[in-house]
Amino acid sequence: MQNPSENISIIFGASIFLLLITLFIVMLIMAYLRRDLKHLKEKESMEADFEKQLLQSQLETQEETLNQLSIEIHDNVGQLLNSTKLLIGLTQRAQTESSETLNLADETLAKAIQEIRTLSKALNKEWLQQFNFMENLEAEISRINAAKSIELRLYKQGVITLQADKQIILFRIVQEVLQNAIKHARAKNISIRISEEAGTLSISVSDDGIGFDEENTIKSVGILNIKQRTYLLKGKVQWQSSGQNGTLVNIQIPVTA
Repeated sequence: MQNPSENISIIFGASIFLLLITLFIVMLIMAYLRRDLKHLKEKESMEADFEKQLLQSQLETQEETLNQLSIEIHDNVGQLLNSTKLLIGLTQRAQTESSETLNLADETLAKAIQEIRTLSKALNKEWLQQFNFMENLEAEISRINAAKSIELRLYKQGVITLQADKQIILFRIVQEVLQNAIKHARAKNISIRISEEAGTLSISVSDDGIGFDEENTIKSVGILNIKQRTYLLKGKVQWQSSGQNGTLVNIQIPVTA
């Protein structure tokens, strides 16, 4: 007959044995879960890397195609237009009297050559890497004012230190704002004020158009594009609009973000 102390030892030993088995099972389960989690993370990482590489490849392909197109436009189409302009010039000099039609053709061709050069630059990868917001905005303003149906004024202070890739996005934002003022608000006078101070780039665009109700146009593609692109630049955009005072758009972009 076993005494109580032996029974206690047996129970204690069995308990220790069961505890060890339990701990071993728990460790196996934890190891399995860790391995499964690691595999899941590796899979997600691989998928993310694949998507990133795919996007990068697509962008590189597009950039290469656009770069080749830029060269083709500049070297071939541009040269043909220049040759045509030269022939028109020779014809003008050979005439005893100036032809108004021929002069108009010469002026139109000169504008076409300038547009081709601008398009060639816009498609060039190196030009995009050195994109200058102010230069392109001034060119856009000149193009709009040339129609003589809208007066667009620009007031600027200092230089813009925003990175070139961010300047491209900012330019598209301002373009969208201008298009809204011209097409939808039917503005006749537009003013753009640009300043950079204390690490913040501020741009305000005001017009004398018919205004708009932001609540009713909240799902407008143009408004959504402006908001999304401003968000990408970690900035803020606000609208103030009324039928009597037109629309004021305020954009603030951190230049150190």
